[in-house]
Amino acid sequence: MSLSVPNLPGYRPNNNRKQAGADGFARKQIWSISHGVAIADEPIPNVAELVRSGSAASIPLALQPKIKDAGKRYLNQGGVCLRFFGYFKEAVYESSIENYRVRHCEINYFLEDDTMSICEKKQENSGVPQGTFAKRQRIVRDEGEETFYDLNDLVIGGTLDIYGRTFFITDCNNSTRKYLHDVVGRSKEELHPMPGEEDVYTTMRAEFMSRETGRDDSVAHNIRKNPMKVFAEAQLGKTVNNATREGFLEYDRKVLRLDCLWDDRDSLYGDLQRFTLQYYLADDTMELLTVLGPNAGRDPFKKMCKRGKLAKDRDDPLGPCWHWSDFQIGTVIDCYSKMLLIVSADVVSYQFYAEKGMPLDPPLQLSVEEPVVAKRELPPYNGFGSEEDSLASCVGSLIPTVPKAKLGENKTMRFMAKMESTNPEDVERVFTISFFLVDNTVQIHEPPKRNSGIVGGSFLSRMKLRTAEGLITQEYFYVGAEIQLAGHAFILVDADDGTLRHMENNNHIFEYSNLKNVCEVYGLSLREAAASGELSAEFQSMDASGSSSVSIKSLKQLLMKYKCSYYYGGPPEQAVLTLCRKLGNKTSLNYEKFVAALVDSSVLDA
Repeated sequence: MSLSVPNLPGYRPNNNRKQAGADGFARKQIWSISHGVAIADEPIPNVAELVRSGSAASIPLALQPKIKDAGKRYLNQGGVCLRFFGYFKEAVYESSIENYRVRHCEINYFLEDDTMSICEKKQENSGVPQGTFAKRQRIVRDEGEETFYDLNDLVIGGTLDIYGRTFFITDCNNSTRKYLHDVVGRSKEELHPMPGEEDVYTTMRAEFMSRETGRDDSVAHNIRKNPMKVFAEAQLGKTVNNATREGFLEYDRKVLRLDCLWDDRDSLYGDLQRFTLQYYLADDTMELLTVLGPNAGRDPFKKMCKRGKLAKDRDDPLGPCWHWSDFQIGTVIDCYSKMLLIVSADVVSYQFYAEKGMPLDPPLQLSVEEPVVAKRELPPYNGFGSEEDSLASCVGSLIPTVPKAKLGENKTMRFMAKMESTNPEDVERVFTISFFLVDNTVQIHEPPKRNSGIVGGSFLSRMKLRTAEGLITQEYFYVGAEIQLAGHAFILVDADDGTLRHMENNNHIFEYSNLKNVCEVYGLSLREAAASGELSAEFQSMDASGSSSVSIKSLKQLLMKYKCSYYYGGPPEQAVLTLCRKLGNKTSLNYEKFVAALVDSSVLDA
């Protein structure tokens, strides 16, 4: 069947199939009929011109060179891949320790279609993008001549210029070496591995990691297999390992717990550490748990050694491992350079060893030195500010805060006092001393006295006072007491009724306000006179009216006669006030009750 071209306007037949155009492209004279219109001069791209110009236009499939015997090669060599190892250098700028970095790659060559792929193995924390350098494709060797790399270019010790990088081929795997020797016919000298290069940074980094972590990258760390890989191996005949099934059926969930000690006190900052050794009988594995005491000062890492089998010799990890039959009280276990001493075990472990005919010895009792507890000594009060405020600056936070006041009973004890002084002008001075129970503060006031020559008013502002024994509290105050306040000696000569009632209600604090104690003290000197009736005769001679009571003044004179008053070292005047308030009408004493109490103290209980 022939196609005739109609006589179109301007048609001139041209026998030349190709002619050069002005734009550098070869033009082919093509005629076609489309709706009665003739189309001519279709541009044909020049492959070499496209490559040299760096254009992004792709090469038409029809113009790509065909692979000779592509179908036969696919059937014979389909899936066959040759693997070569090499590296390329990458320049490093602005570094004082290196000029270039060596990056190792794998070059895969596929025989079925002469395609290649280049992949760089990823390294953890490398800081540079890694992975696939070139996807599977035919790589151009010479862009001008439109030639591609083939198997003859892949020579150990040779180089490849690919995409601006120069790759140095150093080695290949065993299957590739066998194929090149048996099929291709290369000699053994050509297939001998070539030594590569190492950059300074990689060498320094490997030495640093080996020194800091002790890890040797050349030793396998037994990473757990992928579950799909285990499944694939099982399909090929490697079934489940049942070596430990017997122990699992007999000792499942049975664990031996042994208490261990590691004495590291000979080293700098070392101490005595406690561990718990848990031995799992089901698979003869063990783990070491840390036992931390209160305020141990250590990080809370529970496990010192994870569960697994522990070799007896750490230099021979494939040698014999520790077994439960090797353990005994006093056994020393070398656990990664830590010498652990077994000192005790739990009840279940003792029962297990007894059933096996290997009873454990009693627990070891080790002498542990008591830690030295530093005693904090507070500096003495210097008199500036309050004592609580000064104490807060020595104890507690570095940021000063207002101390919390410890409040007591909201009552005030008031006493009339005189100053004990050798100065004549101070002898007749009278003061009112107030003691505030709410915060243990003292206030002294001097009532104004006409024509005394001394201005009265506030003698001492309200504040806390101290003595040589400590802070002044309410126990220091009673009628007849001599007390040093603000550098002056005062004698308490009287107290108001509210103060005396407070002292009588708290007679466990104020011993001279306790009637029973006062009678016992006076009974040491007056009991014989009271029993013989002599004391009653003395009181009756002072009672002219026969009312069975004497005044406080007469009572003091009688106590002076028997030398049991405070002038002779007897009880203070507070005791006399207590007798009159309890056995009289506050101003006089019923001497019959007093004599009866001296003879028999049980009268006071009634």
